[in-house]
Order: sequence, then structure tokens, then C-alpha cells
Amino acid sequence: MKRIALLGLVCFALSGCGDDSGSKKVTNEFLVGKWECKLEDYKSKMKNGKFTDYVSDGFNIIRKEEFKIENNKLYTISKTEVDGHTFWESNDWEESDRTITHTGQTVEKKEDNLTEKSTNSLIKKSHDTYLMIEEYIKTPNEQYDSEDDIEALRIKTEAFCTRIK
Repeated sequence: MKRIALLGLVCFALSGCGDDSGSKKVTNEFLVGKWECKLEDYKSKMKNGKFTDYVSDGFNIIRKEEFKIENNKLYTISKTEVDGHTFWESNDWEESDRTITHTGQTVEKKEDNLTEKSTNSLIKKSHDTYLMIEEYIKTPNEQYDSEDDIEALRIKTEAFCTRIK
């Protein structure tokens, strides 16, 4: 009986040990620092009433970001390269709402002839890595007017980000 109690006590004491990544939630504090993100863009089109499998666009996209917190707000500055060439670069710190907009919830917007859905997620993989997933789906509504020429499509971006030391 003493062994069982001792084993239970040891298991309880060790339950706090292990992976130091803690929560899988990405917070503003977690993002502070420099990151390099490798992005993969995928597209899918509607065929015979169903979306096809995602197909990669084949570009080599690297985004380098730095985050800081000032006055309890998250700020970022970044540079994006496509196939080794600078595609976009911010020169000033800009306020970031990434941890607010990337909650994993789907936002749906319906207009006259169009339905748009977007889902944005942040997933903490370890204390030095996270995954950002953004998915956008656009479909014509049933009362679709062919004069509007709305093409159904799905776009997905996955960014695997690693802290730069």
C-alpha cells in the first residue's frame, strides 16, 4: 500500500515536468523576438461540384519578422522574399493583431452572389516554433448570376515559423 501511495506521489510530482512549451496557445509574449517563417501556398478549384485537392504554387517564400510589445500592444516589422527576391518589406513598426485574428474560428460573410469563409489559426509547436494556417474559401451562392463570373476557390497558406537566435 505504501508503494502505491509513493508511486502516486512521484507521478503527481513529475506531472509538471516534460515539454516546456506549456500551452499550445500563441500569445503576444511568446511572439516577442525574431522569427523566420517558411510559407507554402496552396490552391484548389471547384470541379464537378467539389473542391479538388490542394496544389502548391511552388514558390519558395520566406518571411522574416520581428515582434515587440510596447504599451501592452504587439508590434511587428517584416520582410518577405519570394524565390530569393524581396517581395515586400515594412520599414516601420506596425501594430499587429495576429493573436486576436488567428483564433481558429471560421468567419463567414455572405453577399448577394457570394459566400466567403476564412479560418486563421496559430499553433504553438514548441518554445521556438509555431505554425500559422490561413484558409480562405469563396463560393457563389445558389442564386448566382452568371454575369458576375464568380469562380469558386480555396486558398490555404501554411507558415512554419522558427525563432531566430
